[in-house]
Amino acid sequence: MNVLQSFLIALGMLRLHKLRAFLTMLGVIIGVMSVTMIVMVSNGFQFYLDSQFKKLGADTMFIFFDPGRRGRQQTAGGVDGLKTDDLQFLTSRVKSLDIVCGMVNVPSKTATVGNLSMDNPQIYAADQNFRELNRFNMIAGRSITEQDVRGARSVCVIGEDVRDRLFPDKKPIGKLILLPGIALEVIGVVEKMDFMGDSTSRMLLVPLTTAQLKWVGGRNLSMIMLRAKPGVKVDDAMQSVWEAMMIRSHNKAIYRIDSRESILKVFGGVVGAAGGILAAVAALSLLVGGIGIMNIMLVSVTERTKEIGLRKAVGAKRGSILTQFLVEAGTLSLIGGMVGMGIAWGLGQIVAVVTASQKWPNADGLQSPFPIPAALMAALFSALIGMVFGLYPALSASKLDPIVALRHE
Repeated sequence: MNVLQSFLIALGMLRLHKLRAFLTMLGVIIGVMSVTMIVMVSNGFQFYLDSQFKKLGADTMFIFFDPGRRGRQQTAGGVDGLKTDDLQFLTSRVKSLDIVCGMVNVPSKTATVGNLSMDNPQIYAADQNFRELNRFNMIAGRSITEQDVRGARSVCVIGEDVRDRLFPDKKPIGKLILLPGIALEVIGVVEKMDFMGDSTSRMLLVPLTTAQLKWVGGRNLSMIMLRAKPGVKVDDAMQSVWEAMMIRSHNKAIYRIDSRESILKVFGGVVGAAGGILAAVAALSLLVGGIGIMNIMLVSVTERTKEIGLRKAVGAKRGSILTQFLVEAGTLSLIGGMVGMGIAWGLGQIVAVVTASQKWPNADGLQSPFPIPAALMAALFSALIGMVFGLYPALSASKLDPIVALRHE
């Protein structure tokens, strides 16, 4: 009951000196608000990254030809890039793989339909597994099939922006798109999907064999995309793929293997570390708030010296006086922390509404879920700060001589 009575007395003192209490709590309010906002924004970016990678599938792996990774005095061993043959090698060698897909980035070209043209569409050549590995949805027609790849058919799948620019009637299926050196029949339209600032809306996808046999020539691949079988960990599959490619290159480290999962971990680690550092810096303002609380509690002890003497004269123990002033300091800081949490929540809602209206970083805006555990930790930490900095004034009050205190004017 002594603590509860001290808490009620503290609330009464706050009501009695509203402006002074607010100014005292200002440092704590700003500190808790800053920490909570930084954690909210950090969580918002983490949520954004997770949602972006889930769109395309975090379990997709990539192989790139990267001869710059080889050691000193080490040649590429006659290997001049990824080849179509590597697809069959991986499929037969690595039993943990479910899907393997080769892809070629075709140099930018101008696409033309009648008197309409579009410069620099994003042209990719891949096989029938490309759509599944990237989780694309078709809004019209069909995707590239195994028959298209086997027959090196002159067909293509386009994005929404390509459709709108070249086919104003929005009926492209069965019509031809002319590119330098080839004419392609449109067989499907891919739904627009944004990913980390990139988009499928400017995509023009052709069968891999069509590009290699009829258009750009060669058997080289820009990269190989892979997915492990269900139940196989991505890291384990990556290790198996790495070992297979090292055999392929006669132990020359000329390939780079990544996965969307590992890239997500890197991005998440950077965002988390940056958020933690900023939150730690913002937490320094809690120390400033604590100094303000110490100052005001010292003033309060001076103002209430006669009250302390009277309480001691009627039998109050040092522990009771100490508890009262500690609870008052903690209450002052805790209320400041709760106010800071409320302001941070309101600012988070504003950020979500504004970013959604601006469609940044995507159409849903930056969703910043309120970090209840972090906010409660910040509020409790602020209360602890208040009690720590209020300890000296509380000790000073508890040590007052009742005779001297009663004579104080």
